[in-house]
This record gives sequence, structure tokens and C-alpha cells, in this order.
Amino acid sequence: MDSCYCNYYESSSLFHGSFLDIMGTRFDIVTVGGTKTVSESLWNEIISELVRLDKMLNRYDKESDITLINARAVYAPVKVTPEMWNILSNCRQYYDMTCGLFDITLKDFSQVYLNESDKSVFFLQDNISFDFGGYAKGYAMEKIKALLRFKIDNAFVNFGNSSILGLGHHPFGNYWSVSIENPYQAGEVLGTLEISNNALSTSGNMPSNPKHIIHPISGEYIEKRQIVCVVTPNSVEAEILSTTLMIANDKEKADILSRFQVNDIRIYNTGE
Repeated sequence: MDSCYCNYYESSSLFHGSFLDIMGTRFDIVTVGGTKTVSESLWNEIISELVRLDKMLNRYDKESDITLINARAVYAPVKVTPEMWNILSNCRQYYDMTCGLFDITLKDFSQVYLNESDKSVFFLQDNISFDFGGYAKGYAMEKIKALLRFKIDNAFVNFGNSSILGLGHHPFGNYWSVSIENPYQAGEVLGTLEISNNALSTSGNMPSNPKHIIHPISGEYIEKRQIVCVVTPNSVEAEILSTTLMIANDKEKADILSRFQVNDIRIYNTGE
């Protein structure tokens, strides 16, 4: 693929692979300690998996699985694959765990009927559709983690600078260090997080895109200038929490966090 490239550095057993345009953003991985054969084989597996997941979860692809579900489920129940069923069931569980603030319909997940008996989905309203924008990258990260397991001990995965996975540690340290920059003030570092065998997700508004987080219950955009960083063992949950904590009030935050394992949270105000 023209949008993919990789390099292996024999002297340090370091591999770097980059996929410039997948799931609407850039994907990079650095692994340390593997042979060239193992590293390149893993890279090919990762590329194949990212392409497969994009084909399944990208609502902007007219032929993707989710596009077909969105087009048909308002008229009749649509039977889905076992993997899609597990994803939708998982998203329903997270909807309940986050007081309804994680909602892949961006409207009202309670208007989605999931039929356990035949693994089908049906929309009870005609304005319902699925959008995996706050879920897909985390799901992909968990799949990649499974590919790396037992083959590579030390790896740093960066998906669009907002979803990160750190396995093991940096070659010259006991962890992977991630600096959080202020998008409104060039050169200002808000803080640094140290991750090892954990996922990091960052959500917040940017000068170029100040209205991209929607409160699913009120339908209003969240316009506060804030950066939320969440470190958890699970990439999906990191992704979900970083967004829902941007939306939640103080009581909702306490309720939500009581239901998840979280290793670190940073909330940075980026000014008015």
C-alpha cells in the first residue's frame, strides 16, 4: 500500500511502521526486541486487521458493514455477524455503565432493539444510526494488543495522537513517556504521563475543531476548552471514558468511575 511504510533497525532491534490514512487518521507503531522477520510479519498482520476493521466499522464507507446496518435496520431486523453482535452488546453495556453518556447512536441507544435469539438489530425510530467514532480505535488497539502478545514485549502504538498503547517500556527507561500539549498554546506542555502495559486516551476540543463532542442526551455540543486524559488497562474503556468525562457533571463522573478500573486521570483546562 502506498500509504504504508516500515523500517527495521538491526543495531537496536527496533521496528517502526506507519499507516498514514486508516480509520480517518494516522497509525504508528514502534516495537523493540523482535527480529526483522517477526517484526515485519506482525506489521503485515496489523495492516490486514486495521483494513478489515475499517471495512466493518467505518460509516463513511458506503459498503461497510455498519453502513449497511444503518440503511436497513430502520425497516426490518438485520442479522449481524458474531463479532458485530459482540460489539453492539458491548456498546449497550457501556451505555448503561456511563449513565447513557457513551452512546454510539449519538441520540438514544434505548431506541435500538438487540434480539439475542437471532442476533439481529432493529431501530425503533427512523432517525437512529450507529457511529463508532468513540469506540473503533480502542477496539482496534485491543485487537493489535492481542497480535503483539507473546511475540513482542515492548511496543508503543500511537493512533492519531489521541489513542495510545504502551506495552513494556522504552529502551532507556521503565515506561513510555507521553507529553500532553496544549492545542491552544504552541509549545506548552500541560503534563506528562508514564505508561506501561496500559492504554491512554485523550479527548478535548481543538482550535481547528471546537465542536466535535456532542452530549447524546441534550444534543448540545461540548465547547469547553479542556483536555481529558485517561489511563486504563483496556483501550476501549480508555476511549470511552476520555469522551464521557468531557461530558459528565461531577455526580455522573463519580458514578461512572466507580464502575471502571482506572489507573490515572488528568483533566487540563486550556483557557477561555
